[in-house]
Amino acid sequence: MTTADNLVERALTLAQGGADTETAVADLLEEVQDRRVAVVMARRYLEERLADGSDETTTRAIGLLEEVLERLPAA
Repeated sequence: MTTADNLVERALTLAQGGADTETAVADLLEEVQDRRVAVVMARRYLEERLADGSDETTTRAIGLLEEVLERLPAA
């Protein structure tokens, strides 16, 4: 399983579990470390999934990953 795959699963779990944003983003940042590409790939996968039909969990997971990207150091 790739880092992006792990991030997708973790972001969905955190989004579905109702974790507060700060806790969820900190958890994801710890998992991803500085691998920006993995976060971009995970977000892209979730966006494609969202195109098949809107769901609140996927939308929130995308938002969490976008927050992670904002907090990562610029490439």
